[in-house]
Amino acid sequence: MASIFVSHSKEDKEAKHFLLEAFAGTKVKPILEELEPGLPTGSTALKIAQDIKSANAVFVMLSETVEKLAHTRDWINWECGTAESKDIWIFEPYESLGRITIAAPRVTHLVRYSIADNWRVYIRSVIETYDDSHVLTTLASTTGMGAAVMEKDRFTGAIAGFAIGMGALILKDMTKPSFGVAMNCWNCRSTYRVHLAGNVKEFRCATCNNTCVLAAPQQLQISQ
Repeated sequence: MASIFVSHSKEDKEAKHFLLEAFAGTKVKPILEELEPGLPTGSTALKIAQDIKSANAVFVMLSETVEKLAHTRDWINWECGTAESKDIWIFEPYESLGRITIAAPRVTHLVRYSIADNWRVYIRSVIETYDDSHVLTTLASTTGMGAAVMEKDRFTGAIAGFAIGMGALILKDMTKPSFGVAMNCWNCRSTYRVHLAGNVKEFRCATCNNTCVLAAPQQLQISQ
């Protein structure tokens, strides 16, 4: 089952509840660890690292609460560093622009969101792109079909069917919906995708903390 690791502060109860509602009804499991205070060490660190490495992506819920808690900031930075090549989504409350300064050395998406139904629907659509439940079904189906077609050499048929299934999965992955707007920070030259609503153009660079402005607003049907 696909999963997304959620890096957050247990104090942000409203934001956590909002995000969990976005996961509801999907085939993607949210993984949350709430072990504040202190950095994860020993078996705890190993368990968290394993959860992150097995996840399909990492969602980082930043807030003014996280900004004020040094141990939580350290914890989140540690989790981001453990993510390695995973997609890292930074979520920041719309109203907190200028009040969050936490830097993420590596980020693939930055979202300025509001706790509202339209944003919940949008985030759910993002979550669903990580659903990999179709993988085993597709491979099992095409492998079985290949073996059935080539009765004299079922092994070769199964291999051919498996290859066809892999090709179908690659094509499906290439045609996934693309979210957000690609940007390049004028200051640090970091590149990632930004998710803004309506006519909003301003955001902070999650890597260097400089204020950036999109040349044109993102055309999302989401209002603040």
